[in-house]
Amino acid sequence: MKDILTKSNINNLEKLLLSGKNEALESIIEKFDKLKFSHPAVQMIYAASKSMKPNSTIKDKKIAFDIYLNYFKKNNKFVKALYNACSLSFEINEYSNLLIVLKNYIKNNPYDGKIFEALYKIYNHLVEIELSIYYLKIITLNEPQNYNAWSALIFSQNYKSKINQKEYLKNCRNFEKNIKKYSKFNEKIKINKKIRLAFITPYFDGNSIDGFLRGLLENINNEIFQIISFNLNDSDKKSDHLKKKFDEWYHVYHLNDEDLINYIRKKEIDIIIDLAGYGPNNRLTIFKNRVAHLQMLWLGYCNSLGLKEIDYIITDKNLIKDNENNDYTEKPLYLKNIWNCHEKISEKITVNDLPYYKKKVLTFGSFNNFSKINNEVIKVWSEILIETNSRLILKSSLKISAEKIENLKNKFPKKLINNEKIIFYSGQERKEDHLKKYHEIDICLDTFPYPGVTTTFEAIWMGVPVLTLKGNNFVSRCGESINKNLKLEKFLANSKSDYINKAKEISTDFSYLSKLRSELRKMAIGSPLFNTKDFADDFGKKLEQVWEKHCKNSKKID
Repeated sequence: MKDILTKSNINNLEKLLLSGKNEALESIIEKFDKLKFSHPAVQMIYAASKSMKPNSTIKDKKIAFDIYLNYFKKNNKFVKALYNACSLSFEINEYSNLLIVLKNYIKNNPYDGKIFEALYKIYNHLVEIELSIYYLKIITLNEPQNYNAWSALIFSQNYKSKINQKEYLKNCRNFEKNIKKYSKFNEKIKINKKIRLAFITPYFDGNSIDGFLRGLLENINNEIFQIISFNLNDSDKKSDHLKKKFDEWYHVYHLNDEDLINYIRKKEIDIIIDLAGYGPNNRLTIFKNRVAHLQMLWLGYCNSLGLKEIDYIITDKNLIKDNENNDYTEKPLYLKNIWNCHEKISEKITVNDLPYYKKKVLTFGSFNNFSKINNEVIKVWSEILIETNSRLILKSSLKISAEKIENLKNKFPKKLINNEKIIFYSGQERKEDHLKKYHEIDICLDTFPYPGVTTTFEAIWMGVPVLTLKGNNFVSRCGESINKNLKLEKFLANSKSDYINKAKEISTDFSYLSKLRSELRKMAIGSPLFNTKDFADDFGKKLEQVWEKHCKNSKKID
């Protein structure tokens, strides 16, 4: 290589990059002197190779991230380098230095959607939900048809310490105005031998909905229903464990909205149930355009969708009160006991004795998504820890970064952290190992206003009661419905002060906790929480009833 880099030299490096010869490319560049190595084109090619090669490591991505970010600092006109740094930040979980650059950029430049998207995602990762929502609102104002931003904004509102259902529905309606309408749905009903019941979600992939869904599918009356799946996940292989539970299985990830609408319509679905809501990778556009005679929401999302084309929200009387129908655009379809029911988890993993007797300190725990731990939750939990002989184990239900843990730590009083009264465990591990972590917990503390669902079922299965707070809408009452169905209202608080007092009172009654722990799994199995046969029977009958009513009222029957 000549002392001076020529255009031809740069072209040759680009050819090596495009041909995937990353090791050879990096070997050449790493032999350059300081002057050549600092050439902008060389820097960009080297960073691209480091981050994009098939065997790229976290160390490689970190090198690329630093190159992109430092280059942008020197040349702030080359915003693509900043975009690349943003993308890599989520892979290496480094945000502090990037945030300084991003905030400076938005002060001095016109609106840039990619930069604001990075900001909302970073703050979401750092469990700063209010700030995440702030940037999402800016995106939706500037890009009213940004479907993903609207979904994230509406979903994130469920995490806010003060849920306002009217404000929530207002955002849903603003989103609805921007949904594209395609062709009209043919309302003519074709009476089939069986009711064609479809489920659609990107989460047929080992997601937490599995334990609830399987229990239903294995027990629903297959003489009445023909069960269909529309899988929106990018990989169909992740769903092999569920395919046999369905009569028909369609992998439709590759279809755009219009094609998906037409594809589902051709399958002549009677009832379709959305399992995703405003969660990531949802396809709510299809419901606005109607793809089935009856459209419902269940399981994967616990609040209204705010779309008038969703006919029913499957719920129970503990979650939506009789006088609250105006807070939901869907009609409540009430199940007799509980809106969700989990299959039995694993009887191989036994319930252990109360951990307090070994540790001589009461151990509280929460294995909920860290995004649910808002400032009000931290305030309440901190007061409990300060006033009791206790510690708190926090383990996220999702994969988390060291920076995220550190950010959450800093929100608690320093004396709790310094005295090791709060212990953090990393998330995502084998199910068996995850469940065994409950062997360390005496009492679970639920988050609010977004409580746990799957984690609560798991805790109860492992003999650990969950202290939860009453809420004011569907999502914030999930823990309430679970404890009421378990007849464990002693662990249901009416207010934050009541929550604190109950935690203090119950945490010193070791004989009661020990007895409850030994009996809780049996209580749960005998309750509606794990009675999948009874649940599926009720679920099916309720669907039959609304379908018969719809057919009776329809004037368009084939």
